[in-house]
Amino acid sequence: MPRRGLVAGPDLEYFQRRYFTPAEVGVLESIWEILHRYLPYNAHAASYTWKYEGKNLNMDFTLEENGIRDEEEEFDYLNMDGTLHTPAILLYFNDDLTEL
Repeated sequence: MPRRGLVAGPDLEYFQRRYFTPAEVGVLESIWEILHRYLPYNAHAASYTWKYEGKNLNMDFTLEENGIRDEEEEFDYLNMDGTLHTPAILLYFNDDLTEL
């Protein structure tokens, strides 16, 4: 009897999520510059809409200019572990397969 609903998962050797740590993202880099560093992991990175807290990011602005603050000092002041909260930029696929 065939099994229903079961499909093979992704080959994790080739399919991996990529996270940039705060140390890897320069304060003065625009979102476009970050996107260009992401290209080796996904050649279609320009096919995504980049959003933070539901708002489209301006690709010419830095993280801080887009309202994404480095809150490390605030966490230190409050004696909180800064790793408990990591701001996340969400990428929404546009289905156009743009390559840079």
